[in-house]
Amino acid sequence: MLCCASSFNYIINDIRDIERDKQHQEKMKKKPLASGELPMYFAVLLLIAVVGVMVFSVIFLIPNFGFIIMLILIILTGQFYNHFFKNYAFIDILVLSTGYLWRALSGVVIINDNISAWLFLAIFQVAMFLSIAKRKGDLLYLGEEKAIEHKKVYDQYSLKLLDQFHVLIAGSLFMTYSLYLILEFYPFESAINLKEFIMIFTIPISLYIIMRFMYLTSSKPEIARRTEKVFLDKGVIIAGLFLVGILFFSFYFEIILEILGIS
Repeated sequence: MLCCASSFNYIINDIRDIERDKQHQEKMKKKPLASGELPMYFAVLLLIAVVGVMVFSVIFLIPNFGFIIMLILIILTGQFYNHFFKNYAFIDILVLSTGYLWRALSGVVIINDNISAWLFLAIFQVAMFLSIAKRKGDLLYLGEEKAIEHKKVYDQYSLKLLDQFHVLIAGSLFMTYSLYLILEFYPFESAINLKEFIMIFTIPISLYIIMRFMYLTSSKPEIARRTEKVFLDKGVIIAGLFLVGILFFSFYFEIILEILGIS
């Protein structure tokens, strides 16, 4: 459902910008409508199919009013971004990040759980962190002149400004994660719970991952433009394995003790 909502926004955006994309060398190669790889009628049929799947799903599969609201918010946020806000510096990052926030909160609505302020903060900050990295990567990779051709909003950004924003959000993200562990698990109480105390060791690992990401996106702008490439970095892979290992050990601490015969 979330993929359908995102696809709806992408298809509408590609149909709307097809003539502009044809004048853009990079988008001409990457976008199937602009390149002529796919005909317009195919995009229209696909759009109808996506809408059909969403309508069928919210009626018969997921008749959850809260989830439907989140789905509508995802579509509206995407359309407001594409039609109005993508050409305004700072607002574009905030609106784009809000779209990812709706995706995360839709999962909370589905399982009928309370919305955590920590989840709200962390998802929003991660989305901003990645969005800023993407813009910084575009400026580094394309150069200022071509970047402005790529997106009009880049005439309002500079590398120095984006670097400052990136550091600000990175620090906020790290503090959010650290405070979440400290305030939620209370590892420094007089009676130490080893299961919860182990979680503290994920703090330096998370800091390393943030710093490694910032290094990679600054030295290799092609990674900032396609952030999935970060997960192919050896340092990030090793840190990620340590992080997952600690989380696994913490969550299944009691079961591991039982298997080892330790009471």
